[in-house]
Amino acid sequence: MVHAAFSYAEEDALWYLHLSKAQEGAYDAFREHLAGVSLLLPGHDDKYTLLRFLKARQWDVTKATAMYSKMVKWRTDQAVDSVYTDFVFSEFDDVLPFYPHFYHKLDKWGRPVYIEAVGKLDCAKMLTKTTEERLVKYHIYTWERFFKQLAPACSDIVGKPIVTATVILDLMGLGLSSFSATARKLLALLSHIDQDYYPESLGVMFIINTPFIFKTIWSFVSPMLEERTRKKIHVLGADYQGHLKQVIDEDCLLQCFGGSSKETAPTHKHCDGPWTDHPAVTCRRWCADEVPGLMKQRAESSPVPEGASGKVQVTAAVPHCLSDARA
Repeated sequence: MVHAAFSYAEEDALWYLHLSKAQEGAYDAFREHLAGVSLLLPGHDDKYTLLRFLKARQWDVTKATAMYSKMVKWRTDQAVDSVYTDFVFSEFDDVLPFYPHFYHKLDKWGRPVYIEAVGKLDCAKMLTKTTEERLVKYHIYTWERFFKQLAPACSDIVGKPIVTATVILDLMGLGLSSFSATARKLLALLSHIDQDYYPESLGVMFIINTPFIFKTIWSFVSPMLEERTRKKIHVLGADYQGHLKQVIDEDCLLQCFGGSSKETAPTHKHCDGPWTDHPAVTCRRWCADEVPGLMKQRAESSPVPEGASGKVQVTAAVPHCLSDARA
């Protein structure tokens, strides 16, 4: 699945701002139908959320309604709102070395760039520090944080709604041992959550530094993904810089990926991005060395004054290109 030619434009990145008349009509019908059956969920009833569900079901109102209805039920059954406000992933520091993931700045259209060092994933060691159940909750928490913190801050900064992310998966160092039965089980579960409950949140994905064994791994992963998701994924070897630079400006791209941006946090506990110190994110105030979940307690005890900026932690890990990342 290697893409020899690649082009990417605003119409691809911000597709929800470039709708056809038929798509606008589908949105109007979808919203009217959901309102008519009292299915609109507050906090998830904005235009761009509804458009993501519509696009995920090829603009079919009936199919999109079924998908949206399942999401509403899932959020109720799983008490997702309380996961966001109350869940404390206290083992965060212990998990990071075996599950390196972080955000680093924005792409050319203002979307957060999420990076995961998949080649360093060690599921067995990770599960000595946490449990599958807590990992799933943490995964849900990160999605909630994306839509409640990162996306709103980026939207305010660029002056356009941002509802998707650019993703880089670095497979350097990946072996079959990294893709254990437990890892496959987790991947299947998390992919289900991503596609069914947070649809069309992926803007574009680059899988880089793919080893020879990736063909075997991809044969397992690909069937988990809907065709709409597979079309956004670009599988590359070591010659990936040209693709990345079409989407991410060089000054926002890490040096290890061919850019000029450096990891600035000395402890690597904090990710670079405008959301970390921006007035758009005033509902949370917590330091970069705090763990997810403590923000509620900190916000209640020390609310952010009107007009002041708040510090928001974003999940971080050490990029593979840093000297201490290879230890």
